[in-house]
Amino acid sequence: MRNKGKWQHRLSSNPLEKLFAESWDEINTASPGRRDGYGTLDYLLAEDPNRPCGEVTDRDRVVAATVVQWLGSPVGQSFLDQLGNIRE
Repeated sequence: MRNKGKWQHRLSSNPLEKLFAESWDEINTASPGRRDGYGTLDYLLAEDPNRPCGEVTDRDRVVAATVVQWLGSPVGQSFLDQLGNIRE
């Protein structure tokens, strides 16, 4: 995984964190089907969101991947559940 969070050791014991982490990596890794070679994070952090040009740093990738992985953790899931309660 290129888009790795800081706590990779947790993935083996938490399937939902692993799913979040792997899914995030997948949408941020160049693949044959992606014509421009950029992923979601590239577009989110681009100066012009229609034309990313490599602004994303390695640190940006670690921070984003760590947060996304955390959303799959029990505490992250609790956070998402609280948001669901707010919206109702």
